[in-house]
Amino acid sequence: MYVDDDLHNRPLSPDDLDLLQIILNEEIKVRRITIKSDQADELAGRLIRLFQSGVRQPELLRLMIRGG
Repeated sequence: MYVDDDLHNRPLSPDDLDLLQIILNEEIKVRRITIKSDQADELAGRLIRLFQSGVRQPELLRLMIRGG
């Protein structure tokens, strides 16, 4: 059965964005980079891809973003 409502196609909710922003801000602080840097853009993209692939637990997102 084909389901068109997969995680990749769902829009991010305001709560999802708040969570991802919090994690991104934490990681930026740890790495001592600026929010406007290319590194921050790459981190944001990785966080969104992880989230859309099904990783929804904040602690697991934190671990995975630091591992890469």
